[in-house]
Amino acid sequence: MNGINCERRIYVDKFNTHSHSFAQLILPLYGMLYIETNYKELMLDDEHLFLLPPDCEHTFKADKRNEFLVLDIPHHMVTKHDMEKILGGAKFLFDDKWKAIRFLLLNEIDGKKGSSSINSLFHYFYQMIANDNTADSVKYINENFAEEIDLETLARIEHYNINYYSEWFKKTMKVSPKEYIQKLRVEKAKELLINSDFTILHIAQMVGYRHNSSLTRIFKELEKITPAEFRRRI
Repeated sequence: MNGINCERRIYVDKFNTHSHSFAQLILPLYGMLYIETNYKELMLDDEHLFLLPPDCEHTFKADKRNEFLVLDIPHHMVTKHDMEKILGGAKFLFDDKWKAIRFLLLNEIDGKKGSSSINSLFHYFYQMIANDNTADSVKYINENFAEEIDLETLARIEHYNINYYSEWFKKTMKVSPKEYIQKLRVEKAKELLINSDFTILHIAQMVGYRHNSSLTRIFKELEKITPAEFRRRI
């Protein structure tokens, strides 16, 4: 398989399980497709598209009436680093950019053009996939780090089981979810220490700690000085 195979595809309404050596990008035309991998379980609808990495075993079943635009992508056209970030697959919002790409792909296959033009188009939009690699649960943490965040919520966002989520997060982000949250809180606390006159207690509460002693302990652990010392030095 040297180039991309792009075609309209209809799936059966019975469960099937298999894997393949190539990556696969599935864009909606109509209908719904249920997909389950070792790590994720989700429903692909007209608002999302889905990328399966190579050698990812998956079980799938579709509505009786369905059609999808499917790209079978040789493994040499995707990078191992990018695929390791999406173990079990990645779900993307089917926004206007992707709708435009689908339109171009359909033009290519309906016009029976060669695979070289589809390969060129793929190299363009692959960067969208590679660059849009901030996981939804990480985005959630970034927006809600000052709140109580539990692993079950984060795992549910990624459609992972909770036992696997921590392992996946540490492999992807190089720190545990707890450590990531602590670092975010300390960075925000540093901004407030520099740019405001709030008390240490007020800052601690603003970044998610009830007591200033909790912030001081984590701050000193990461920055090697206390918040008060940090403020005095700045």
